[in-house]
Amino acid sequence: MSGARMQTWVKAMGMASALGPLVPGCAAFRAGLVRSAPAPDFETFFPGDEEPGTVAIHAAGAATYGFSGVGRLVALLVETLVDLCSRENLEHLSPGAGLYLALPDPETRGFTTRKEPRDEDPPDASKRVALLAERVVRGAWEVLGLPSWKGPLRAFHGGTAAFAQALAAAEEDLRARRTQAGLICAVDSLVSSRTLELLNEEGRLKTAAHPVGLMAGEAGVALVLVPPPPARTQVPEPPVLVRDVVLDMEPHLRHVGRPSDGRAIARCAQTALGPLPPGVPPPVLVLDHDGQQHRAHECGMMLLHLSAQEARFRDCRIWLPAEGFGATGAASGGVGTATALRALRRGYARAPSLLVLSSSDTGERAAIHLALAPGRAG
Repeated sequence: MSGARMQTWVKAMGMASALGPLVPGCAAFRAGLVRSAPAPDFETFFPGDEEPGTVAIHAAGAATYGFSGVGRLVALLVETLVDLCSRENLEHLSPGAGLYLALPDPETRGFTTRKEPRDEDPPDASKRVALLAERVVRGAWEVLGLPSWKGPLRAFHGGTAAFAQALAAAEEDLRARRTQAGLICAVDSLVSSRTLELLNEEGRLKTAAHPVGLMAGEAGVALVLVPPPPARTQVPEPPVLVRDVVLDMEPHLRHVGRPSDGRAIARCAQTALGPLPPGVPPPVLVLDHDGQQHRAHECGMMLLHLSAQEARFRDCRIWLPAEGFGATGAASGGVGTATALRALRRGYARAPSLLVLSSSDTGERAAIHLALAPGRAG
């Protein structure tokens, strides 16, 4: 387990999603709006069906229409950075900035990092994702007309916890003064026909015959992380701090047949939050529960453990971004962070802080604790 001691400032953030960029997308999620549509070029057929059925997906619309594989991730990152650049000039980032990119393992999405589909990727997942990161960054920077990225580039692929892993690494580099700023990005798409086929084969997709599965989505997120501004510094929006990022591992994985007992993710939440002062309401919990049965079981067990340690957790509110954005894989922690950031800045969280919790199918667990800077609330 690891925890970040230095609180850092989310200076700016951008997003691309089925609900739109950061500001309208988070507003739409808060309003309960959904923009899903039948998946093109994908059908289901179950015993007893007279006609093929389809599944609903949460696609990013024109931003990714016609793209697949690496190109789709490039398109998502481009839209994300366009939104981010409306608040932060990337060309003005310090030469000492690091780039931290959370991505899916392309093998789990049914494509390769090569230009030709028949070309094979390395057998090691870390090497595949590193190659994918290089292609995605190079492609996005070329489309945006930005100078090639010269700083350090690190790739992460810890499932839904990948964004938290990238954020923790950026904080560690800032704390050790290896960098002066961090650009943390995440992109993922589960809506392509090949990915839907794989999800359906694994029994993870929500269909007419399997109502407890996920609804596929896609998203990109990017944030600029820097040391917190001095207390008297004038900033355009209330500064949101990353109070802590905690990582852990779950010993009971879905594929081995034993459900998670929720202890690892509860431990992440408790460590990231710290002691809850008397009279303070519990944080809002932003979860990556996406409709799958094993995730529902873990969420229930986690709440049981948290409530046993602190009775106020029985009254905590829970937000499920997948209800509006769909399941967004490696980007889900970033989407949760985006909804938490807007809630804090707009003042509708009705809680002093939020915990963004991630539970990867490969065992990684993570908690991101976000709160307004002291003296800036209200």
